[in-house]
Order: sequence, then C-alpha cells, then structure tokens
Amino acid sequence: MTSSAKVRGNPRPHSPLDRLAVVFADPVRLTIVSELFLREMSPSAFAKTYRVGSPSRVARHFSRLEEYAWLRFVRIQPSGGRGRPEKLYRAAQLAIFDEETWALLPPSMREEFSGRIFQQFGERVAEALEAGTFDARPDRHFTWEPLVLDESGRATVLRVLNELFRAVLEEQADARIRTHYSQEPPIHATAGLGAFDSPIGRRRASELLPPAPAPPSPMTLEKNFTVRFARVFNSEVNLKIMTELSLRAMSASQFAEEFGFPYTDICWRFNLLRELGWIELVKEMSGGDRRGGTEGFYRATSPVIADTLCWSQMSRDEQTEGSWRIFTQLAEQVQEAFKARTFDARPDRHLTWIHLELDQLGWEKVIAAARQCFEDVRQEQQNAKLRLGASVAEPALLVAYIAAFESPPPGALPSV
Repeated sequence: MTSSAKVRGNPRPHSPLDRLAVVFADPVRLTIVSELFLREMSPSAFAKTYRVGSPSRVARHFSRLEEYAWLRFVRIQPSGGRGRPEKLYRAAQLAIFDEETWALLPPSMREEFSGRIFQQFGERVAEALEAGTFDARPDRHFTWEPLVLDESGRATVLRVLNELFRAVLEEQADARIRTHYSQEPPIHATAGLGAFDSPIGRRRASELLPPAPAPPSPMTLEKNFTVRFARVFNSEVNLKIMTELSLRAMSASQFAEEFGFPYTDICWRFNLLRELGWIELVKEMSGGDRRGGTEGFYRATSPVIADTLCWSQMSRDEQTEGSWRIFTQLAEQVQEAFKARTFDARPDRHLTWIHLELDQLGWEKVIAAARQCFEDVRQEQQNAKLRLGASVAEPALLVAYIAAFESPPPGALPSV
C-alpha cells in the first residue's frame, strides 16, 4: 500500500494513512479509483460517463489522486478530430485498508469510512435493481446470515471471506486477459462481501445455543415451494421473524412485545410460517403470567435461502421485491451494529465491494466461488455451535453477507 516514488517534489512518499484519507475524502474519488482499476480513462471521459460533476472538477480529483499515487498516467489519446488530445490514466490498485492500517484509525474514522463503503455498495444494489440487471441472471448470489460463533469460528469465517475476495480479484485479472483476445462483450457485475460483529442486544447468550430443530419433511418442501419463498420475501416482518427465529426460540407474544408489533398480526404470521414449514414448535411453557394458558416457542427450520431453481420460478416483480427486502434487512443489521458501536469494534472485520468486468467463464467462476464460500460459512456455523455447546465460552454474533450480481454498464443510469 505504500508508495516509494516522490510525487511532484514531495520530500518523502506519502504514508498509507495519508493516501487512504485522500481517496476516501470524496465519494467521487473512490469511484474514480474503483472504475479506473478496470480501464484507462481521461478526466473528461469519466465526467461524461459517470455524470458526477463538471470536467474541471473531475480533473482536479484526477490530479489529486495522481499526486498521491492512486492514478498513473498511461498514454496520450489522439482526439481523432478537432478536439485536444487527452491524457489517459489507470489505477494501479483498489482503495482497500489492510488490517494493520485499519487498526491505526480511531473508532470514529473507522465508522466514517465503513459507512461510506456500505453506502456505495447500497448504491450499486439500487442501480442494478432500477436497471433490471440485479436479477437478470438466475444464478446471481445474494445472501446474508447472522452467525453464532466462537472465536475460532469467527476467525474462520473472516478467513474464507478474505480468500473469496482475493479469488474474485484474480478472476477479474484472468477475465481481462481472455476478453482481450476473444473480444467478448464484458459482463458488468458487482461483488460485495462483509462480516461484522453484531450486538446480542435483547437476546440472552444462553438462548443462542439450543439444539437445531429437525428439518421439515421432503413433502413439505416440495409442495408449492415457490409459494413458500414468495410468502416470506414479500414481507419485511416475515423476514424479520425468520431472522430472529434462526437465532433463538421465541413465542409470538415475545416477538410482538420486543419489536413493537400488534400481537394479533404476529400470531397470524407465526401460524402462516408454521403452515408453510418455515418454523416449528420446539417447546411449550405454562404458568407465571400466562394465567393458565400455554405459550408456544418456535424456531426456524432452515434459513430463507432461495436457490437458483426457486428464484427462477418467481416473477420478475417478486424477484425485485425480494432482493430489495433482503438488502433492506441487511441494512438494518448494519445500522444496528453502527448504533451499538460493534461494527468496527474489532479491526479484522471485512467490508469490500468491487465493480467487475467479466466474460461468461469469469461470471460462472465468481458465482461458484461465492456459493462455495456461503457453504463454508454455514458449515463453520454448525462446527462452532458444537464447540460452544461443549464449552463455557460466550458466543459472539457475526453478520456475514455475500453478493454477486449483474450491474448496468457505466453511464446507463444517472448517478445516485
């Protein structure tokens, strides 16, 4: 991350913190570095393509980034007409904090940078949904899951996400070489990865470790499987119920009281999700304030993960609505972690996104790697629960997400 060259007469190279502060000082600069990592461009071409300001303003950003060794001059492009020749630049690297540099930042700066990174990822999601590209490919991947882990499991999840990020970068480089020779039109895509500590909040640590319930019967899963998924994805409340019940057993009255929903509505939703096979009764309690009644406690039977077949059976409107709800639920988890100051409490958290230009083979390899990473994360969740059940260690809650989806070409939509 350091630069050994003296730039514009500076007596010594800029430090990693100085360089990162410059690129994160303005969202336009971060976009410039991200996009010029893929292609060479002039300031005027960038301003015209991305519509983020006047050519003179963009040129000043280019100049500042060149001064701090984020951009390097590549060549002069003849105008081909009466215009002036243009200087073309490339970014040699992405603006990514390594763990050592990140640890040097005060918490307030970590939160500022993290918020900006996630906001830009959210803008990529919104652009793709608006352009209709997000769900254009049925094998796109977008999952997030709250994970109950011990320290070993937490380290493993972060390691596999870091490995996936490196694999995506390597595939981008390979695809660039292949498309250079094949002239295959590029597939514009976005990959986003994250893993951050989430507050346990109202949940008691002991609630997070009950035995996993038995899976629903194959007959339940096969019957109207598209209806099962649609009835969850079409409601933010249903998704929230599934999120909480994947972590702990809850009753309808407990959920309604903790999250401020009408009891009758939540009771109806619990019954619906039980009928569809998404949740099941794990225990009943009586006595206390129940006045002779019995209170049922439920757990999720499985995560709400729609595979390629299930997703392709939904209508485009259902897909778009479902994808947006998945993102908004994830955004709620991010905001909750920021509010509790857990998101950046530890410097080894992972938060990255990258714009990709791939060929078909590159797309397939990225999606395969994302799916394998997701399976590895879920397996580590099970391993960690077994270890926690046999120890006295307190569990930690980590939220992890993996996204890979097609994006509109640069300039296809106005800047958000």
